[in-house]
Amino acid sequence: MNKHKQKTLLCMDLEVKLISNAVSQLPRPGLYTFLEAVSEVCDLMLHKLVSSERVNAIRKLLGVDGVTPAWFLDLPVLHPTGTIKDKVRCGRSDAMLLDDQAVVVASDEEPWWIPIAEYLPPYSDHDRELI
Repeated sequence: MNKHKQKTLLCMDLEVKLISNAVSQLPRPGLYTFLEAVSEVCDLMLHKLVSSERVNAIRKLLGVDGVTPAWFLDLPVLHPTGTIKDKVRCGRSDAMLLDDQAVVVASDEEPWWIPIAEYLPPYSDHDRELI
């Protein structure tokens, strides 16, 4: 019998982590490679405060531009209530959160947070945060 271990769930914020922001939508260097590599070891989900319509518009544009894998458009999106991103809403005890802001993490859930530096102007092609 072949037993497969379930992958860890990685919840990722989109703006200022994977792209510049919802207006300019500049992909962070290494985005495609990062998504492909992480998808090998993790289930992926977007954890966003902006509307579903805005998230889908951004994902479509990134896909058309070829900076994300085609499957990125189909990732589930979790929209937290309020400004706190809590692990419970993800529905999995093994979930991790990739985000730049400690203030959005529930006070008793810091261990699920993976900090990432913000992607801010000037948007450098030499940024290596995703690598």
